[in-house]
Amino acid sequence: MNFELEKIEESIGYKAIDSQWLQQAFCHKSFHKENPEWKHNELLEFLGDAVLDLVVSDLLMEQFQADQEGSLSRKRASVVNEESLYRLATGASMQKYLLIGERESNNNLRENPRIVASVFEAVVGAIYKDSGYEKAFSWIKDQFQELLLQAFDEHDFEKDYKTRFQEWVQEKHKKTPNYRVIGQSGPDHARVFVMEVFVGDESWGTAEGTSKKMAAQKAAKQALERIEK
Repeated sequence: MNFELEKIEESIGYKAIDSQWLQQAFCHKSFHKENPEWKHNELLEFLGDAVLDLVVSDLLMEQFQADQEGSLSRKRASVVNEESLYRLATGASMQKYLLIGERESNNNLRENPRIVASVFEAVVGAIYKDSGYEKAFSWIKDQFQELLLQAFDEHDFEKDYKTRFQEWVQEKHKKTPNYRVIGQSGPDHARVFVMEVFVGDESWGTAEGTSKKMAAQKAAKQALERIEK
C-alpha cells in the first residue's frame, strides 16, 4: 500500500517525527482487517477526543474568562462536535487519504461525516503521541482559530436558548428537540402562543410568548434550567 505521507503532512500542516502515528491515524478498521500488520485508528481516535476536549477547554477559558463551567461546557459542545470536525477534516482533505479495506470500498466511507470526523480525532491523537502536548495544543489552536473567533457572539449565544438546548440534546441523546404549539389565545393582533418542547416523548419545558419563536425560546430556557438543576 502506498501511504502518501508527504502529501498528508502538507495537507494537514504537520511534519511527523515518527510516521507510524499518522499511518495509524489514517487506517480504518476495515483496512486493518485485510492488512493486520497495520494498526487501526480507533485508539488514537479515543485519545484525540480527550486531547481535543482539554485543549479547547483551555482556549475557551482564555477567551471567555468571566464564564462559569456550564457556559463553557455549552460553548465547547458547539465547537467540538461531529459537524465541525468533519468540516475541518475535509478542509484538510483528510478523507482523501483514509485507508479503507477493499470490501468496504463501495460504501462511501470517505463521505460519512462520523468516519471523517473520527479521522480528525485520530490525527490529534497521532500528533500528541508523536510530538507531545505543546505541539498538539499549537496545532489544534491553529485548526480551531477561525471557529473560535466566529462561533460566538457571546450575548447572542447566551440568549439563544433553542440553539444551546439543541446542542445539548444532540450530544447527550443523539436526537433533535421537537417544539409543538399546544395552545393559543387572544385576538389576532395580540395572539399568545403556548409552546412545549419534547425530546422523544418526554416534555422538557412549556412556555408562552407573543410569537411562536419567543415561546419556543422560553420553553428551551426552561429545559436548560432543568439541566442545570
